[in-house]
Amino acid sequence: MARQGASPERRLRVAGQETSPERRLRVAVDVAGADLGPEPVVAGALAAAATVDIALVGPQALIRPLLPGGVAPAGVRLVHAPDVVGMGEDPVAATYAKRRSSLLVAAGEVAAGRADAMVTPGNTGAAVLAAAVRLGRVPGVSNPALATVVPVPGAGPTVLLDIGATAAAVPEWLVEFAVLGAEYARGRLGLARPRIGLLSNGHEAVKGGPVRRDAHLLLATMPGYSGQIEAYDVLGGRVDVAVTDGFTGDVALKMYERTLDATVGLALDAVRAFSPIGALARERRQRVTRAVRDGLAAEPGGALLGVRGVCVICHGTATAVDVEASVRIAGECVRSGVVERIAAAFAASSRQRLRSRRSPVDG
Repeated sequence: MARQGASPERRLRVAGQETSPERRLRVAVDVAGADLGPEPVVAGALAAAATVDIALVGPQALIRPLLPGGVAPAGVRLVHAPDVVGMGEDPVAATYAKRRSSLLVAAGEVAAGRADAMVTPGNTGAAVLAAAVRLGRVPGVSNPALATVVPVPGAGPTVLLDIGATAAAVPEWLVEFAVLGAEYARGRLGLARPRIGLLSNGHEAVKGGPVRRDAHLLLATMPGYSGQIEAYDVLGGRVDVAVTDGFTGDVALKMYERTLDATVGLALDAVRAFSPIGALARERRQRVTRAVRDGLAAEPGGALLGVRGVCVICHGTATAVDVEASVRIAGECVRSGVVERIAAAFAASSRQRLRSRRSPVDG
């Protein structure tokens, strides 16, 4: 008998994750391409360097003036990448035309094992493509999905995906997103049996159009699937994972973030109207405002799930605090073995489908 190949789990090489307790995590940060320029990105990365090793990836002419004395401090190294993919550029055309872009070079650091994860506030479409090209997809994953964690006071957080990696989706991709989200919830949030919902415009199975109706039927046998949910369920504690296409997820997330900003602003105006305007009162209002917003805001970085390495994509308008937080998210993904969990889940699903095809048909 011919020798069988290794199992899918053993064949999979997770880029950048040959870690050991003796060394710190290494994160490659794409400095170029953000809406606010390189300054907040470098500042956030330098702050994160207190706990992880950082590779600043981008044109050195942009990076060096932002370093203390123009020199990389301890725990920070510079990786030159002369090309920059702008926010307004076509992701596919720009990625393939600019072979030395900061996005591709940062992903290459992970693929080569010189970094355990990458963080970028750059062009989302180009970042997804760069990660897929340099790291490759997990076997069985058709399209990666971008996931964020939204806090739900009194009920624990909810994973929302996809929030922008894939604009449209077919039913089978939504099923894959459910698997990706479930493993992310298990790895990062420690949920043994996450509850999964399919975001739609109603709870009834007849709602949502043909794509969601077909996805609902495919998901019906998935452990933990709770059925179709509405937008308010994402923050209602009904599910732990909310699944949707990237267009809807992106719109929902940005609407939520702007609504949160507006609500906090209205509350602050109301406090101003009924309280003294002394310096101490103003300081207290600012502290309360920050606490409320921080307690309700979605994470500033989304994990790209389904690629063979850890990639966190944050807002193009990310502040230094956002970049530092995104580096922390990347570290949590590495330590919790999210990529390995996803690979094992899809390998098990592949084996199950193979057994189903081989089983005899009655009659």
